[in-house]
Amino acid sequence: MSLNLSRHFSRMAFSALAIAGSVALLVSPKVVMADNPAPAAAPQTTAPAAPAAPAKKPVAMKKKPAVKKHVKKASYKGPSFAGRVVATDLSSSPATLVVSRTLGKKKGTIVFGGDLTSRTVIMKSHKRVKASAIKSGQRVVVHYRKAKGSLTVTSVWIR
Repeated sequence: MSLNLSRHFSRMAFSALAIAGSVALLVSPKVVMADNPAPAAAPQTTAPAAPAAPAKKPVAMKKKPAVKKHVKKASYKGPSFAGRVVATDLSSSPATLVVSRTLGKKKGTIVFGGDLTSRTVIMKSHKRVKASAIKSGQRVVVHYRKAKGSLTVTSVWIR
């Protein structure tokens, strides 16, 4: 408690001394204001009561960005399936895509089948391509959603 009061009183005392010093400089007859920047060589006979408080300049501190390791963010948060293309039927309506993936040691496979719509985005090397670019045997990542009782493919990423 006493620390906070002493800090408050010391700030008030410093402010009062700064104001008294600036008033003394303005009232003093030895201070001459001139337009030319020539230095005045007038000897001072009395010392000022307290030095004037320096003006606080706004400091624009630029924050240094923290060094972050490159972390790959998931661009899609919905369900996805990764595997190899088994079959495509682009002539049917709606066009269909069948992708399968093996489970490794369990010797099983998972087969995914979904509908391609006009809104399905097909990407290869971060560029959009046509549905005809999907070939059998290619590795793909399929993002999908459930719509009207069937799985609708929202995007296909060809690896």
